[in-house]
Amino acid sequence: MKKAINLLMLLLLYVVAASAQKYDVKCLRGDSVAVYDVVETIRSEDTYYSKGEKLMFYLHDGEQVEAVDKFYDKGMIDTGSSIGYAVIQKDGKKYCTLSENLVFSKDNPEGVEDKVLTKSDELAHTIQGRIFYSIIPYIIIALLFLGVMVLNILAMRSKKIRSIAVVAIPACIMVGTLLEIWAYSVLGTNCFWWCDKNRYGFFGSLLRIIPFGLIVFYQVMSIKFYEPVILGEAFDGDVHDGISVKPALISILAALPVVIVSALIFEFLGLSGWVESLLILVSLLLALGIGVFLSLKRNIELMKSKKLGLLLTLFTIVYILGCIVAVWGLIVVIFKLIIQILIVGVIIGFVLYAMPEPKGGGGGNVTYRTVYYDEDRKAHDSAYARDKANEKIAEREAGKIN
Repeated sequence: MKKAINLLMLLLLYVVAASAQKYDVKCLRGDSVAVYDVVETIRSEDTYYSKGEKLMFYLHDGEQVEAVDKFYDKGMIDTGSSIGYAVIQKDGKKYCTLSENLVFSKDNPEGVEDKVLTKSDELAHTIQGRIFYSIIPYIIIALLFLGVMVLNILAMRSKKIRSIAVVAIPACIMVGTLLEIWAYSVLGTNCFWWCDKNRYGFFGSLLRIIPFGLIVFYQVMSIKFYEPVILGEAFDGDVHDGISVKPALISILAALPVVIVSALIFEFLGLSGWVESLLILVSLLLALGIGVFLSLKRNIELMKSKKLGLLLTLFTIVYILGCIVAVWGLIVVIFKLIIQILIVGVIIGFVLYAMPEPKGGGGGNVTYRTVYYDEDRKAHDSAYARDKANEKIAEREAGKIN
C-alpha cells in the first residue's frame, strides 16, 4: 500500500513537472517586467490564451516563476515578427508576461524539458542578443549618419574637410550599415523592437518611426550626397556620370527569385543531391556576378583606378545591403502601425454609423434631423436602428411563412 502511494506521489510530481517549469526573471531592459491578466478560452478541449489589458504587477530581476504555456500576440503561432508571452502561475492564478524576459531555471528537476522559450527567447540572453536588445547600437547608427550629414555639408565648403570626408563618409556609412546587417542577422525583424507598437503603444511607436524614417531616407540618399564629395567640382549631377549602384542593386534583389526559380526548375527536371546544389550555387553566382561586374567596370572607369574602383564597389555592395535591411524594417513597422490605424478607423466609422442623430434644441431655431424608416414605415433615429428593425421584421415574416 505504501509503495502504491509513493508511486502515485511520484507520478503526480512528474505530471506537475511536465506541465509547469520554473523560470528565472532576467530583464532585457530595466530591472522589472510587467505582468498582465490573461484571457483563457477553451474550444474543442483546446485552451487558447490572449493578453489582457489590465496590468497586474511587476516581476523583478532574479525572481522565479512557474510557466505553463506560451502564446503570441497574433495567436498561438509564431509568425516570425510576433511577440511571445509566457503564461505564468502565481497563487493559483494565471497571468502573462513577455517570454523574452525569462530564462529556463537550473532548479528544474533533471529531465524536465523547456516547453515555453523559443530559440529567439534564448538568443536574447546571449552576448549578441543583449547588445541588440539594448538601445546603444541604434543610437550609434543614428549618430554615424548624422555625422555623415554634417561631413557632407562641411565638405562642400572646405577643401581641407573634403579631403577628410572622402574617407570618413564611406567609413561611417560602412560601420552603420554593418551594424544594421549584424543586428538583423541576430534578431531578424525583432531588431526593430524599439519602435514596436506592441511594446510602446500606438503613439509611442509613431514617435519612434518618424525619426527612423528620416534616417532611412538619408541612408538611401547618402551615396548621392557623397558623389560631389568624391568626384569633386567636375561632377555635374548626371546619374550616368556618378557612382554605379543600379546594376549591383538589381543583381542583389534578383538573387533570391533566381535561386527559387532555379530550384523549382531543377526539381522538375528530376535533379537532386550535389548536382542540384551545385547548379543552384552557379545560378546564384551568375545572378549576383553580372550586376556587380557591371558596377565594378563602371566604377573603375569613373575612378580611373582598378584599386579605387574595387574599393568603391565593395562599399556600394555593403551600402545596398544596409539600405535593404533598413527599408525592409521601416516597411514592417509601418505596416504594423497601419493595421492598427485601419482598425481604429473601422471602429470610429461603425460608431458614427450607429450613433443616432442629435435632436434639435429649443430657442425657436428650426432644426433638421434625418429619419430612417423600416419596412413597416416606423421611424428610427439611425440607419443602424432601422437595419436591426428590418432584421426582426424579416424574421417575423419568415415565421409566418413556415
